Amino acid sequence: MDPHNANIWIHIGAGVVALSVGALALLTHKGGSIHRRVGRAFVAMGAVVFLSALIGIVFFDAPAPLVAAALSGGYQYVSSVRALQLSERGPQPLDALLAVAGLAGAASLFVLMGPGTASWSPAIGYSAIGYVVIIAVYDLSRHAWPRTWLQKARPLDHGLKMTGAYFAMMSAGVGNAFRDWQPWSQVLPSVVGVFVILLLFVRHSMRRKPVPAAVQRV
Repeated sequence: MDPHNANIWIHIGAGVVALSVGALALLTHKGGSIHRRVGRAFVAMGAVVFLSALIGIVFFDAPAPLVAAALSGGYQYVSSVRALQLSERGPQPLDALLAVAGLAGAASLFVLMGPGTASWSPAIGYSAIGYVVIIAVYDLSRHAWPRTWLQKARPLDHGLKMTGAYFAMMSAGVGNAFRDWQPWSQVLPSVVGVFVILLLFVRHSMRRKPVPAAVQRV
């Protein structure tokens, strides 16, 4: 087996496992023992997925949808893992460098995206660019409010970004498995991911909402 095909099969195998354990992480209680165990497995498999995608982009002729999904998912993955590592401190210079790298990747995709093909709509690339730019700019802004971020936003940062990375993997996987249905086979998982992220955000906000004193006395 040549290196290119070997890298593809490693990427696919790790992606299948990551999507399977990632679904458990999404469905189990956040912060519980099961969530932590399957979350660690997802992080490990995710590292293989995005590293093999990076190898495909750098050394082989990777299709544009893979580049877009790798940029969006890879940046969210790294930033989410960093949020876990920053449990006792605010954003560090490394996090600013990662945000700048994300912006540079978005700019590169914008320049190199091309006119598109029958199975690859530039709208997918522009969506990935916009999403990564928004997250990277937000990540840079955290340096202006590190204490508030650490106290209130860090757990949400981790959860929403890792969810985004999960659905970016799903988007790439479904898009490649059903190429005849592109771009919808790649767009629809991303749309579902946005709704899941919004749902998680609303649930987190409702849990943090203080209970009125009158209700507490009942």
